[in-house]
Amino acid sequence: MNKIINQFRRIYSDDGRGDKDFTIQETRLREANERMLEATNALMRASERLNVAALGVVPPAKSEQH
Repeated sequence: MNKIINQFRRIYSDDGRGDKDFTIQETRLREANERMLEATNALMRASERLNVAALGVVPPAKSEQH
């Protein structure tokens, strides 16, 4: 029972001292995510071009893609 009470006490008395700042890591992660999205889009465009070149097929309109 004391463990439960101590957990609630810890939540209400936590004033943020000793908290680690993850701003730099979060920024790097956000930038990496943006680069990954750009690379994925480039790969999709290259795949569509390859299909057109290999099969002679016109890619579907943007509204038809999922």
